[in-house]
Amino acid sequence: MNSIKISVIIPVYNVEKYIKKAIESVIEQTYKDLEIILIDDGSTDASGIICDNYANIDERIRVIHKVNGGIVSARKAGINIATGSYAVNLDPDDWIESNAYENVVEIIKKYSPNIIAFGMKKEFRGFIEEQPVQLKQGMYDKEKFWRDFCVKVSEQPFFLQPLVMSQCDKVVKTELFRKHEFNCSENLKKNVDDAVIFPMLLDMESIYIDSRCWYHYCVRKNSILWQTKKKDDARYKILALHLIDSFKSFGNDAGCSKNFLLYKLVHHLMLDTPEMLFENGKCNIYPEMSRGSRIVVYGKGVFANRFMNSLKEQDYCDIVANVDSSDVERLNLIDSKSYDYIVISIFNSKIVLSVLDLLSSMKIDRRKILIIEKENITPDFLPKEIKEAFYNL
Repeated sequence: MNSIKISVIIPVYNVEKYIKKAIESVIEQTYKDLEIILIDDGSTDASGIICDNYANIDERIRVIHKVNGGIVSARKAGINIATGSYAVNLDPDDWIESNAYENVVEIIKKYSPNIIAFGMKKEFRGFIEEQPVQLKQGMYDKEKFWRDFCVKVSEQPFFLQPLVMSQCDKVVKTELFRKHEFNCSENLKKNVDDAVIFPMLLDMESIYIDSRCWYHYCVRKNSILWQTKKKDDARYKILALHLIDSFKSFGNDAGCSKNFLLYKLVHHLMLDTPEMLFENGKCNIYPEMSRGSRIVVYGKGVFANRFMNSLKEQDYCDIVANVDSSDVERLNLIDSKSYDYIVISIFNSKIVLSVLDLLSSMKIDRRKILIIEKENITPDFLPKEIKEAFYNL
C-alpha cells in the first residue's frame, strides 16, 4: 500500500509561549508522511515568526499568514489546502504523543474508516486526567456506533458524552472533514468543535475507536471557554440551530437519540449563557435552589465559574464557599447550618457520581446536595426559537 499522508492543521493566534511544543510534537512523530499546515491568524506577537522559522527547517511545513478571522476561519484556510487523504486539527497550546499518528496509520491500513477517534489526557496544574473514549475499542459502522453511543448516554444520570466532540483527537478523511468544516459558521468563537464533529459523526459511514489516550489538552483559565463574551447568546443560538439542522439532515438515518440532541442543547446553554437558566424566580437545572439560598458551589471548571458569575450578577444566592476535590476538606470546617445546599456544578456524570460518594463518606446529608438531574432537563427552558425548532423535528 502506498504511504498515507496525514494533513495536520494548527491554527495559530498569539500563542508564542506554547506553539513551539505543539509544532515539535508533530515534527517528532515517528510517522513521517505528514503535511504540517500552520495558519497564522493575524498574530500580533512572535507566533508568526516562529512558524516561519520552523518552515525553514522542515520542508513538510506550510505557513499561511492571514488577517485575523477567528478559529473557524483559520481551520477552513487549513483544510482548504490540505492534500493528505486524512486530516486532523491540533490546537496550538496542546501537544500530541510521538507515536500517535503511526498508530493511526496502522488502523487506516487495516480498516480504512472514515474517522479514527482516540482519547485525550487533560493536563491541569499538578495532575493529569485521562479521558479515554467510553466505547469498546474496535470498528463501528454508523448504525452500531450511534446505537452503542446512545445506550451509554441513557445509562447516565445526566450528561456523559461517550466520545468527546473534539477535532483534535480524531483523524478524518479529508473530504468529510472539509465538508463539515466549511458548513461551520465563522461567527462561532466557542464550541466550534461541536459544530463540526456532531454533524460529521451523523454523516460518516464508519469509525474506529481506540481506547488509548495520545492527545494532551492543556487546560488554561485564560482560554476563550472561560471568558464571558458579548454576543454569547447570539452565538449560542447559531450553534443550537446548526446542531438541530444537522440532526434534521442526518440524525434519523444515523439513529442518534433526540434525547442526546437535547442534552447537547442544554449543555451549551449552561456553558455559554448560564443566565438563561433563570426564569420566573427559579433556576431550571437546580429547581430546589431558590432566590436567597445559601450555597456551597462544588466545582471550579468552566461551568462552575460562569454559573457563579451569573448568580452574583443576578444577586440570586449567597455563595458561602467554592470547593472541589483539591480542597474539599474545607467542608469539615464549615458549619452545615450555614448553608442550605452543596450545588455540584459539574457536567460529567461519572465525576458527579464520584463526588457524591466522596461527600457521602464525609457524612454530608444527601438531601443538601444538588446535582443536575436528568428529569429536570426539558426543551421548555430553551430559548423560544431553539425550543420551536427542536419541537418541529
